[in-house]
Amino acid sequence: MPQAARWAGSPSIKGRSESARMALLTFSLVGLQFTWGIEMTYCTPYLLQLGLTKSKTSLVWIAGPLSGLIIQPLIGVIADRSRSKWGRRRPFMVVGSFVVTFCLLVLGWTSEIVGVFVKDTEKAKNATIALAVLSIYAVDFAINVVQACCRSLIVDTLPIPQQQAGSAWASRMSAIGQLIGYFIGSLDTVSIFGTIIGDTQFKQMTVIAALSLIGAVMVTSYSVKERVLITARDSDGQAGALQVLSQLFKTTMDLPPRIQAICWAQFWAWIGWFPFLFYSTTWVGETYFRYEVSKDEIQQSDMLGEVGRVGSLSLVVFSSITFIGSVLLPFCVQPPDSKRLRFTPRPPPGMAAMLTKITSVRPDLQTTWLISHIIFAATMIFAPLARSRAVATLLVAVCGVPWAVSCWAPFSFMGVEINKLATGNSSPSRSSGVTMITSASVRSGTYDMNGETEMETLRLNHHDPDSDSDLEDAVSNAPSTGELAGIYLGVLNVYTTLPQFVGTFISWIVFSIFEPASTKRDETASDTQWMDLDQSSPNAISICLFIGALSAIVAVEATRRLRYVL
Repeated sequence: MPQAARWAGSPSIKGRSESARMALLTFSLVGLQFTWGIEMTYCTPYLLQLGLTKSKTSLVWIAGPLSGLIIQPLIGVIADRSRSKWGRRRPFMVVGSFVVTFCLLVLGWTSEIVGVFVKDTEKAKNATIALAVLSIYAVDFAINVVQACCRSLIVDTLPIPQQQAGSAWASRMSAIGQLIGYFIGSLDTVSIFGTIIGDTQFKQMTVIAALSLIGAVMVTSYSVKERVLITARDSDGQAGALQVLSQLFKTTMDLPPRIQAICWAQFWAWIGWFPFLFYSTTWVGETYFRYEVSKDEIQQSDMLGEVGRVGSLSLVVFSSITFIGSVLLPFCVQPPDSKRLRFTPRPPPGMAAMLTKITSVRPDLQTTWLISHIIFAATMIFAPLARSRAVATLLVAVCGVPWAVSCWAPFSFMGVEINKLATGNSSPSRSSGVTMITSASVRSGTYDMNGETEMETLRLNHHDPDSDSDLEDAVSNAPSTGELAGIYLGVLNVYTTLPQFVGTFISWIVFSIFEPASTKRDETASDTQWMDLDQSSPNAISICLFIGALSAIVAVEATRRLRYVL
């Protein structure tokens, strides 16, 4: 019979209030989303400016799904088995953030780096494209390491009743990172900062993104204390790569029904989200220059920066709506598995009647997720009709509402299901083995009677409620909350990345058919020729967005079926 996992210590989060603790736990996602935002905003027009065609650029974005498909599940399994004294997640987060920083700087200065080694103009151009594509792949692989561990850290640290709150806070922090990134991207940073950190907008944004990621990860790593794994569940903490891949494959092929249903809903939704996230900035910029600016007026020395600023301005509105939605919507939605909670919150008598009415009509999380798919589909289906920056911006902005739900709902569902599996879900009392202890000071299992401390700490007791082990040094043989977080969130990421392969293939076909020669240039071509400004031809990106809307309709049905899966 396999030996159960054994742990030392108890998870804790610094902070004086629950909101502060949740913010610190999820703060790393600010820098993470900021970095993703910079990549999605600038890298497509950057590659087009270097001379890559749109069809080939769409193939470059296989980097995202490929890295997610391989790295997130693999790192999830490896981190699940990690016995580092610093915890299972934080070491990977810190190392991964430094690797991302290095790759971002290489991406920003590809031309200069290639120029040092290659003097021939034509060879230098090809080498620059190759290095840029390689850097994007490296960034995607490294940032997926950070993302996998940031998400798993939330599931590891919080008990079941707090999983929706944790996912909601993660969504808020992601929205803040997006908002900051797109706001800065909409500014002319060269005129603000000069040339101290780069002579182009793209270079400066890579520097800012690198610093923000390291800073945000350091804040979370300092604020959160993880339990230390003593012995893995199967007593095989030294498993090799083949065993890790075998476990991952078996888990993916034999998912619990509820997790399988969640993953399929995520799969169809992300066929729609992939072209939106990677091409919406370029789409807004192209729409503006195609329909509202005459060709004679397009004489920008930094056309990449101009397109990025135009697109980022629309995404500032998108991110603002996402942030507002991520703050307000969780209060308007019933938490998943709310019927299993063993207590009923008692509001103040004066508000009880009003809150009771609101609670009785608010939708559950499954219904909210379903409605978000409908909103996204109903919005993007009009993308081919956009003929102005205002209309394109409006369509992008409306998608902020379903995106807020999509950043929160699947992870909330997964957090609940993972913790049910970890605790065995044998009875309500079994689930109650995870308790929350807040104290001004907890030292070696005792409370400081004076209550004097520099910062309050939230400690989450994950051990068996019948155990008499010390709070700080407890070693529990019971399956732990979040023990399998890495591998199951990795599987969810597989179902998030596989549709990106589908989306990439669809984009390649669409660009090849509708804009086969729109980005071919010769040495005398202007810097704007990488954009298709022909008003008589269809906009290929808008067609990709339309196809994504059709996929979102399928996601509606997949999400509807989730209610009937036990």
